[in-house]
Amino acid sequence: MNEKIKILVVDDEKVIRDGCSRVLSGKGYDVITAENGQAALDVLAKEPLDIILLDLKMPVMSGEEVLEITGEKYPDIPVIIITGHGTVDTAVECMKKGAYDFITKPFQIDQFLLIITRAAEKRNLEQKARQFEQENIRNLYDLNLEKSRLKTIINYMGNGVMVTNRNLEVVLHNPALMRLMEISEEVENPAPISTIIHDESLINTLKQIQGGESSENESISQEINAGANVLRAISAPALGPDSSVVGTVTVIEDITAFKQLDQMKTDFVNMVAHELRSPLSAIKQQNHVLLEGLCGPLGEKQHEFVSRGSNRIDSLLELINDLLDVAKIEAGKYVQRLVPTDIGKVIEETIALMDSKAKEKGIDLSFSFKNLKPVQADPKNIEEIFNNLISNAINYSPEGGKVTVTAQGQGEYMEIRVEDTGVGISPEELPKIFDKFYRVKHPKTRQVIGTGLGLAIVKGIVDAHHGTIDVESVVDKGTTFRILFPVMA
Repeated sequence: MNEKIKILVVDDEKVIRDGCSRVLSGKGYDVITAENGQAALDVLAKEPLDIILLDLKMPVMSGEEVLEITGEKYPDIPVIIITGHGTVDTAVECMKKGAYDFITKPFQIDQFLLIITRAAEKRNLEQKARQFEQENIRNLYDLNLEKSRLKTIINYMGNGVMVTNRNLEVVLHNPALMRLMEISEEVENPAPISTIIHDESLINTLKQIQGGESSENESISQEINAGANVLRAISAPALGPDSSVVGTVTVIEDITAFKQLDQMKTDFVNMVAHELRSPLSAIKQQNHVLLEGLCGPLGEKQHEFVSRGSNRIDSLLELINDLLDVAKIEAGKYVQRLVPTDIGKVIEETIALMDSKAKEKGIDLSFSFKNLKPVQADPKNIEEIFNNLISNAINYSPEGGKVTVTAQGQGEYMEIRVEDTGVGISPEELPKIFDKFYRVKHPKTRQVIGTGLGLAIVKGIVDAHHGTIDVESVVDKGTTFRILFPVMA
């Protein structure tokens, strides 16, 4: 026992009190004695007790009177009646009134201790039961409090929240969700998912999550439309105690304003690019006339300044053309025609154009093909991919470097690799290289002029052709771009 059981022995015979005290103390019980019923009640009023051994026949106050009072005031304390053979019937009557058991005088030690042990176990079990009950009540209170807090937080969130169960029924949603989905009527939980969500792509995503096809740490983000609203839905699995998927959790936010702002920005860039291209082309043509001497001879210094101006105009026109290309890619209008395309031929033509530039820098430019198959693609777009990648490889390689282009069939795909022995890209910069206007920072390549749009255009073209592109790089060792295109059946 963790705590000593306190036993009150109530008997008017001192020999009985002392005998019980001696036997019980030897077994680890804490024993208190009282010579009559009134003294027993006085002890009960002062300190908590676990078991009462109660004689029936006592002066001042009898055991029956004590039992009646303890039954009202202390109903949880087991009372064991001490009785002589002549009062067994009375003891039985006392048990009917609530006594736990009775012991007849003279005691048999084994039977006496057995009854005491059972009463002690009963007392311990009742105390534990009460403790569990109190903890359960407290836990239920805490749970209700937490549930109320959670409900308040969810209801006042600006983003929509939706939780579904295994059957893809909505079991929790907030007012923001109904507002974003433009639903005015009340929806009682649980409700079929189709009563709130009408976008098939989102429903399919939730089914995919329910099927356990996504990782427990993975979330799926997608754009959906609800009336005039453009929404972003981020969905993740809801896991049970055994880490199995028991439902889904989706947070929906309104990105209509951001989409409109992005469209305004795109429209503005397109307008500016179109408006600038015409006058710049006219200025370039006039400079060309001056440089050709069609308006009279130019002095050496004049020729140098006009040439510099022409080079700057070329850079601006390149930036404008790149901006317009990015806008077309984002609008899905860049790929004009898809025809069977010989990748090897496009690579050969591009390398032929780049060869003189490579030789100027002392760079070995080579290519090799194996098991080529035609690809359904826009030749002009494919040419732009290799123009960008091979040009970058030459620009970012030191004198005496090497640039290698390989293409080979890999089952249902065509693999193209553009490798260089250049300055490389640091690990922290690798995830950003396909971002618009991002340029790799390296002290050896400060002189390289560019818009930072080339790789963004390459990525857009590859994606538009249902291909993939990835990159591996080691600083001061080189970089490899790897493209996979699906081949024609």
